[in-house]
Amino acid sequence: MDVNMSAVELERLENEQVIQNVGGIILVSFLMCVGFGGNSVAIFVYLRRFKPSTYRTFIVSLAIVDLLTCCVAMPFSLVILIYPITFHDNLGCKLFRFVSYVMNIGSSIILLTIAAERYRKICVPLGRQMSNRMSKFICVVDIMLGVLLSWPVAVMYGSKTFKTNNGRIVGTECSVNNYYADTKYPAYFNIFLIFIFVAALLILSIVYILIGKEIFLTKKRTSKTNQTLILKSDPLSRSQTDEVSCSQPYQKDDKSRRGLVENISDYKSENLEISLGENGQGTNSTESKSKCCELNEENKTTKDCTTKQLRNLVITRVLFIITVVFVCSYVPHLALLTAAFLNKNLLSNLSFAGTVTYQIFRWTFFINNVANPIIYGFYDSKFVREVRILRRSFLAHILKYNLRRNGNAS
Repeated sequence: MDVNMSAVELERLENEQVIQNVGGIILVSFLMCVGFGGNSVAIFVYLRRFKPSTYRTFIVSLAIVDLLTCCVAMPFSLVILIYPITFHDNLGCKLFRFVSYVMNIGSSIILLTIAAERYRKICVPLGRQMSNRMSKFICVVDIMLGVLLSWPVAVMYGSKTFKTNNGRIVGTECSVNNYYADTKYPAYFNIFLIFIFVAALLILSIVYILIGKEIFLTKKRTSKTNQTLILKSDPLSRSQTDEVSCSQPYQKDDKSRRGLVENISDYKSENLEISLGENGQGTNSTESKSKCCELNEENKTTKDCTTKQLRNLVITRVLFIITVVFVCSYVPHLALLTAAFLNKNLLSNLSFAGTVTYQIFRWTFFINNVANPIIYGFYDSKFVREVRILRRSFLAHILKYNLRRNGNAS
């Protein structure tokens, strides 16, 4: 009889806890569905429709990590939320907690790698750049570092028994197991994670500030040079100005920039002499046509170079926004983690509304694993274009299949 009463009481307590967890359950379920679809599309589009590059490697690596999070970490988190006091799978707790930490830490290290690559690309364009092969190798190393830094999770976490509010009922949850719960190791590990987050935040902030400063100075130099070189009466000024704006970001010293302007000025004078002749009269048509062909080729090269430069800035902006979203998604989680660490009675003193709010913000770090495809959709026009092509192709295949099935049925 006592056993039956205990089981009934345990079920009642768990139902009460699940009601308090409903905000977290809804949030994680929504993010899991959206993240699975978005990251699957991102992986397919970038692998099939984009040329090999460091940008594609980083995006696909992040998408794979996010997809694994949606397929492994999020479902397991739902299990924890649905069975808050009757979770008994010790091995499953260790495994899924470990995978979750590896994915989170690994993705943060990949973001540091991305920041370093962007810095080299924007601030040191003439230096040695990261190759596509090297970026793949580094992404694998980043995940291995995540494994190395996450191993304490596999040791400390497991099924933990605790006394419920009833006092006579003992529940079990997936948390730091009883052996390590009363030691300082969990606190040391959490402090270590917070230190890594703060250090990564400082490094990312400094690197992207330097990148932003370089982009600002480049635009300022380009604008100043354009104002100097534009001559309203010279039909060649537009193409030459574009050439300067394309080449200018790669010039670091004043002598190089001065030499570039002088060369362009000489080039303009030479072309004017050729087109007008010594006495201001036109030269033969063969030479003029030859020069026009050369100018057209130079204009095409300038346009290609400018397009590449603009694409590089778009890529930098996309990766920067991804980093900002990553940081913002972790701030509420780490703030709650720190508050619970400093105040052991924080959760027990919360009201019902406070507990619901706590469970919602506890899982905001999963937003990071869902937001990336949305960011591509807003800021990467090439990705949007390829998704539209994929959608039209998919709808066309469905229509063709339906027509064929209806034809066979008739």
